[in-house]
Amino acid sequence: MKQAIKKYKEALEEMVWQFGYRGTKNNQPIIWTGGLSALESAFEVLGWDDPHYLPDAEGYCCEIQGCVEPDTSGLHWDGLYLRLCSKHAADCFKDRPCPSVKQWAIDREAKRDPVTRRLPGSHS
Repeated sequence: MKQAIKKYKEALEEMVWQFGYRGTKNNQPIIWTGGLSALESAFEVLGWDDPHYLPDAEGYCCEIQGCVEPDTSGLHWDGLYLRLCSKHAADCFKDRPCPSVKQWAIDREAKRDPVTRRLPGSHS
């Protein structure tokens, strides 16, 4: 029974990550319900506050140093594949110089295969 409850909570958390609203509050990345009752119920089951504060860490926000806006796209910029917010994606499309990048993104990109440009463990 405990294993089933754990699986249900994991599935619920995956749904929150997919359908929850991303934003910033107090200059920190957040995920929040947007007032949707299904998400409010999911947050309650998960024991999360609304909004739920996220770490300034890989996968949660723009990979440009100092930016905590939600990432909206992945683009190649100055030889790196970066998850970018809409503002920095627009700068990339306008061929502006790439600002300083967060260290975790630099470290991740250094692991790419020089020929295939794939990360270790990625498929196809």
